[in-house]
Amino acid sequence: KQFIMKKTLQLFFLALILPGFLFAQERVVRGKVVTDAEDFPLPGVNIQVKGTVTGTFTDGDGSFEIRVPSNEAILVFSMIGYLQQEVKVGARTQIDIRLAEDMKTLSEVVVVGYGQQERKTLTSSISSINVKDLENLPITSPDQLMQGRAAGVVVGSQSGEPGGGMFVRVRGTTSINGSSDPLYVIDGVPLQSSNLAGSSFGQPVNPLADINPADIASIEILKDASATAIYGARAANGVVLITTKRGSEGKATVTINSFVGTSKAWRDPNSIRVDGPTFEMLQNEAYRNNGRPEPYANPSQAIDTNWFDYIFQEASSYNLDVSVSGGDERVKYFVSGNQNYQEGILKPANFERTTSRMNLEFLASDRLKVGINATYGVNTRNRAQNGNAISGALSTAYFYPSNFPVFNTDGTYYRPFWENPVAVALETDYLMRTTRFIGSVFAEYEVTNGLIFRSTWSMDNSFVEEDQYWNTRLATGQANNGSASTTVTTDNNWINENVLTYQTRFGTDHDLNVLFGNTLQENRFTRRNASGTQFANDLFRNIASAAVKNSSSVGSSWGISSYFTRINYGFQGKYLFTVNMRADASSRFGVDNRWGYFPSVAAAWRISDEAFMQNLPAISDLKFRVSYGVTGNQAGIGDFQSRGLWGGQRGGLNLGGQGQPGGPAAYVDDAGITANQLANPNLRWETTNQINLGLDLGLFEDKLTVTMDFYNKQTKDLLLAVPVPRTTGYSSLVQNFGEIQNKGVELGINGNIIQKSDFNWNASFNISRNDNLVKKIASPFTTFTRDYIRVEENAPLYSFWVHVQNGVDPETGNVIWESGDDATFNPNVHRYLFGDANPRYVGGLTNTLNYKNFDMMVFFQFSEGNEVLNYGRFFFEHGGTRTTGYTTQQLDRWQQPGDVTDVPRMATANYAANLRPSRHVEDGSYLRLKNLMVGYAIPTDVTSRLGIGMSRARVYFQAQNLLTWTNYTGLDPEVSTSPGNLVAGVDIAVMPQPRTFTGGFTLTF
Repeated sequence: KQFIMKKTLQLFFLALILPGFLFAQERVVRGKVVTDAEDFPLPGVNIQVKGTVTGTFTDGDGSFEIRVPSNEAILVFSMIGYLQQEVKVGARTQIDIRLAEDMKTLSEVVVVGYGQQERKTLTSSISSINVKDLENLPITSPDQLMQGRAAGVVVGSQSGEPGGGMFVRVRGTTSINGSSDPLYVIDGVPLQSSNLAGSSFGQPVNPLADINPADIASIEILKDASATAIYGARAANGVVLITTKRGSEGKATVTINSFVGTSKAWRDPNSIRVDGPTFEMLQNEAYRNNGRPEPYANPSQAIDTNWFDYIFQEASSYNLDVSVSGGDERVKYFVSGNQNYQEGILKPANFERTTSRMNLEFLASDRLKVGINATYGVNTRNRAQNGNAISGALSTAYFYPSNFPVFNTDGTYYRPFWENPVAVALETDYLMRTTRFIGSVFAEYEVTNGLIFRSTWSMDNSFVEEDQYWNTRLATGQANNGSASTTVTTDNNWINENVLTYQTRFGTDHDLNVLFGNTLQENRFTRRNASGTQFANDLFRNIASAAVKNSSSVGSSWGISSYFTRINYGFQGKYLFTVNMRADASSRFGVDNRWGYFPSVAAAWRISDEAFMQNLPAISDLKFRVSYGVTGNQAGIGDFQSRGLWGGQRGGLNLGGQGQPGGPAAYVDDAGITANQLANPNLRWETTNQINLGLDLGLFEDKLTVTMDFYNKQTKDLLLAVPVPRTTGYSSLVQNFGEIQNKGVELGINGNIIQKSDFNWNASFNISRNDNLVKKIASPFTTFTRDYIRVEENAPLYSFWVHVQNGVDPETGNVIWESGDDATFNPNVHRYLFGDANPRYVGGLTNTLNYKNFDMMVFFQFSEGNEVLNYGRFFFEHGGTRTTGYTTQQLDRWQQPGDVTDVPRMATANYAANLRPSRHVEDGSYLRLKNLMVGYAIPTDVTSRLGIGMSRARVYFQAQNLLTWTNYTGLDPEVSTSPGNLVAGVDIAVMPQPRTFTGGFTLTF
């Protein structure tokens, strides 16, 4: 009994003190989680008490609090992209954690066609753009993010106009009449990427400028057939997959980014301008050499008008981005807004964009997820007239000699021949307004474990308004008492995609992923134009006020129906196989040839996983890839090109090569129709066959990675206008005839050179070469003004056709022309291909450095071996055969016996109008310091004192096109006039790219 009583008393006292003991151990632990490299707060980090269901997330500034049961508790910190960390609590109540990035995990997953895939299992060639390093750049479109940053991708600005067109080629140009631009897909929506401007008033505009680059999370460029064949009919030119930002679990995060900047021409146009006295001196010399009286008595007293001071400006820019993201286990959201404004360096050009985006995902049940991805934007372009060789503002400023005045004595513009350059810049009104909606809604249902069905409805709708007015201070407006034009264009696309995906693992060695889907797409295009002349005065500019009015309209449509499948199989994780098949039917082809079939196969061997590689610890990754496939192209031909068409105009409206049917014809005053196109029911797809050999190498735990690819692309059945007998009533018929070859090599190197606690240095380098060759066409043909570009067999596209100059005779100053075996040079016979616009090598070098709270990014971009036709020299190095202005190249002329130069004596015979001298084809190679950015992250202990919940604050300074090294004598070796698909590397006073300086800040709450 005493024993029982004793034990009972012990248990009683234990029961009294135990809750206090337990309470003493259970307590709240607080802390903060930041990045290991930069001390940036990490919102959304999952914190779990190990072995329990107790958990929480860090809030917007990385802070957390959690109740732990005892000193023995272990907290597990985890977040995608960071190494998991476990910490024993002990007696602490404050725990601050630094999470290190998991570089292997960050590089594991890439976006592929209709899904995602671990990079280590890829059998195809895909380049990824590190968008994080490119934030806050003063750019207007996503394609600018790719320039110099992906091997095998050539990106160039067609002009320095804000929102202007871009030249993008993935592994070369594959078509002649068809489009050679890649297919752009944003969040699964194929984009309309052709120029929708209805006027040739200036350079082409860029439809991708409708998208805010700050919304982009990742860019993947699919290059070989294994990667692109899933898009079949539109993938011959590569595919660019753009994924926008998404919300994640955790407290709402608000990010504000803003910058302001200023721009000016990187090369001063005055540097190649000849002043008034020099112009008169040169004219006197030319007249003397031709045996004519000198026109100017006293050149030293000539006036000097600097035309560029009137038409160029120091341009300003500003940008504001605001986004809110967050979510929980059921709802994730990302909402953003953008306001961007950029002035052009050439008056009156400017570009203003306002966009909004919403990405929303909702987990309706354990198996059903629905969502919406949508962007709506309005942009306005005030365009400068600079797309015509004669009437453009910049070209006219060179045409007009510097000894001309700007105004007459009565205040009107001085106009001895065509339009005054100051009037072109200041008096021309051209406003282009684009309203665009790109969006999709989707539902994704997990039928059973591993089997997922996803259905998506998408649209890409554009509404473009263009208003032009030529006032009475201009010659055109003066002749017509004012002249106005209005063009309204609508381009509407809808797409429905249904995809079934099954993923499973059977046994211990086999991984299988099977995808099957179908797509329906339709495009409807309309354009309406109205014009008027004879206005009461310049205050009345609406066409309703015109005394004489005209109008027209045109429209068309096309559609595609598709089925596709992909099978990925892996054995033991090191033997990998991919099979793709897509079937597309296009309304553009004949009834019997509408369906095209585009297969691909690929295999990869992860050699580094083999047992015999374990004795080579320096090699952390080694994979060999091989692929072969077929892709297609139907862009660039008429929507009804296979049919016989009747109408009032041959080919009708031409939008990026898309011929449209015409309207009724008229005979005297009677309505009627006329045949304007022969039928070709046998018309079928262009096809591109591509083989790719690739190698991926990782060294020293992937601190150094190397990717190398070799490819061979053969494009057959080109869609070409082939000559037909005149007895048919027509000169040509679009047929499948011709072949183009592109072969190349690509190399990409990335290195984590230094990884320390307070200093990091990462460098990436890429270089590639593509050799283009026309293997087969029906007959040679020329294009561009004065037949400067020629397409013929066994020569690359963009080849220049000129009279080859073998120098200047140092005794006489006359040109020595190449005439083959003939003794006498004949300009109608002795004309040859001389150089082309294709670069031998392109690439870029990026260095990213972080030192404590400072960061810096330095990016060099280069192009080597490309020639540029400095077409301006044809006009401005005229040797006195015209009364127009000169550029400084004329100062290098031959003047006396013994002079060694390639610019001949100023005499009519050396500068005849029918000559196309090869000296105007210049080396366009360049190395450009494209971007330099320096930033500073304000310490969190400083921002926390503000008491406004700010988790991060960063200020930065950025310079674009800071330095350029080139031998090219024009304003910019990169820009090119672009009246068609077959023209590249031609510069006729195109607006150069600006040198831009910006300063800004980023705040996160």
